[in-house]
Amino acid sequence: MKRIVFSLFIFFSVCLIGCVRETQENLPEFYPVSYQSLQGWNQENYAQLLTLFRQNCQQFNQLPATTYLGGQKGLYGSYIRDWIQICNAAAGVDIHQSLYIKNFFEQWLQPYQYSYHVETDKITGYYEPEIEGSRNKSPLYQVPVYARPHDLEVRKAINGQIVYGRTANNQFLPYYTRAEIDRGALNNKNLEIVWLKNPADLFFMQIQGSARIILPDNTIMRLAYAGKNGQPYKALGKILIEKGLMDPHDINIYSLRTWLFNHPDQALSLMEENANYVFFKPLNDQVLDEGPKGAFGTSLNAGRSVAVDRNWIPLGSPLWLETTMPVPNSQVQKPWQHMVFAQDIGGDIHGMNRLDLFTGWGKIAEWYAGLMNEKGRVYLLLPRQSIQPQHLPVTLPIHQ
Repeated sequence: MKRIVFSLFIFFSVCLIGCVRETQENLPEFYPVSYQSLQGWNQENYAQLLTLFRQNCQQFNQLPATTYLGGQKGLYGSYIRDWIQICNAAAGVDIHQSLYIKNFFEQWLQPYQYSYHVETDKITGYYEPEIEGSRNKSPLYQVPVYARPHDLEVRKAINGQIVYGRTANNQFLPYYTRAEIDRGALNNKNLEIVWLKNPADLFFMQIQGSARIILPDNTIMRLAYAGKNGQPYKALGKILIEKGLMDPHDINIYSLRTWLFNHPDQALSLMEENANYVFFKPLNDQVLDEGPKGAFGTSLNAGRSVAVDRNWIPLGSPLWLETTMPVPNSQVQKPWQHMVFAQDIGGDIHGMNRLDLFTGWGKIAEWYAGLMNEKGRVYLLLPRQSIQPQHLPVTLPIHQ
């Protein structure tokens, strides 16, 4: 299999040009800040940002202008129509003129800090796991990965909330829990896509929402999120802490995985306390050099894509993230300050001040994601509402 060496310090991103009002209507908790407040902004790779921003614009252009992207009520940037002018401007920016790109961002995007009372945010990481599996069940491969069931229904409740369930005896019932599925609720429905060795592999794969399955002949099967059962999500770390089985300071992907493998007699029942269950679909049109597709519909980029709470942050919007990053073979945390893009959502991501950074795939990506549990600061960048075009030069003067 071809592997990409993951680097959190080399990215691809995108940008655009446009001006917006300095404040948001009816949103007193969002405060405009200057670009001078963004630590590391002057050291960014603006050409990479422009590239990724244009990719977001391509996704915007495929959907109706009235498409809702998310965000708090009254937030300008919550609909695709709010991004049309800035995307049009981005298309005309010379990617070889770094200072012009920087000016473009500053002219068209206004950074906002959410609430003066929120000092820090929680930043974690996620990745695309690589897991051994087989298309056929055998004594070695006993754990099924299921496709989305045909009887899984998604409805909108009277209060507007999305609910998941199934119809039985003319009644709409909650869909099967993780425990019920583990005990055979989906048997004999021809839903098995592939078989894994260990239930813990499936559990962590469901948390990440995608996977690269390494088959016995060393070919790769890409799997992507296809739906969920709608049951409540409860983090495994929280379960172990509540039962006194792990110390809160010791919780990370590695410690959780190690605990499950070392306690097979308890692992299944503890995982089943998280009733939420994720279904998958095989991907046939993605190249191995690209990340999985996120909820926004674009391929995720290592170190540039984040999962957000869509109730707070519109999908596709840029954010400025200031946090720290673990350093290999060291106890040191290195400052990490970059623009990222809201291109995914997560079951355990709640609130404005909570992000999950996509770190890539493979062992290095797993290492970063496994150790990330950082404090940080998040700024939301939104298009300015009233465009005041400034006649910036198409090319910058060359200094002799």
